[in-house]
Amino acid sequence: MRARFRTCALSPLTVVAGVIVLCNIVQLVVWLRTTRSRSECNCEELAAVYLPALDNNDYTWEGTDFPLYLPLFFGPPVSLTIQNTVHYALDDANSDEEWESLYPGGMHHGFVHLGPRRRFFGLSMFHQLHCVDTLRKAIRGRGGMRHHNAHNHDNTTTNSNHLEEDWAEHSTHCLNYLRQTILCSADMTLEPEIPVEGTRDVGEGTGVEHVCRDWTRVYDFVDRNIAEWDAATQSTGVP
Repeated sequence: MRARFRTCALSPLTVVAGVIVLCNIVQLVVWLRTTRSRSECNCEELAAVYLPALDNNDYTWEGTDFPLYLPLFFGPPVSLTIQNTVHYALDDANSDEEWESLYPGGMHHGFVHLGPRRRFFGLSMFHQLHCVDTLRKAIRGRGGMRHHNAHNHDNTTTNSNHLEEDWAEHSTHCLNYLRQTILCSADMTLEPEIPVEGTRDVGEGTGVEHVCRDWTRVYDFVDRNIAEWDAATQSTGVP
């Protein structure tokens, strides 16, 4: 006599439940593997260093054959609460020096040299800071330029007009550059309403916490890149 095995038809609900359980198990395994790999990673050593994309042969660094962005390891996000400050003013005794301090490497102004031939690149973050500083100088500079020209007999009216035109052209570029890079970042941080009788406003946005990339990693990388460039040029004598 043949043994008979009872078969049981699974209901659709049971099948769905089984699939959900299986998916959860797979997600758990992936999470554990990811957590383990992150815990084994010495993230401090990876901070502000080249990733493999910058060291291998994926790019020739000639023409347009280079990465679209500098692939730094930023680590965990950092918090920035917007606050007013007495620093980085429009025009006071320390404003020029403080704004200049935002650029790493002194005269290098945040530029870097990448690839086997140490190709020259700018970083958008420092371009944006440069444009903010340019607009600051443009706001305060029109009266300042007129005052300077009135006491400098070597400057002709033509030179003064050219200077004004240069400032206007560069300021227009910076306005558009900042507009587009702000849109590109699309910061979705919510700024709560500040109750003011008869109006609705969010004030100056102060006291609002933003979640950011750790910009200090960029400074660390650029400082090291500049040091490597300076060492290379000193040893070869070729700038």
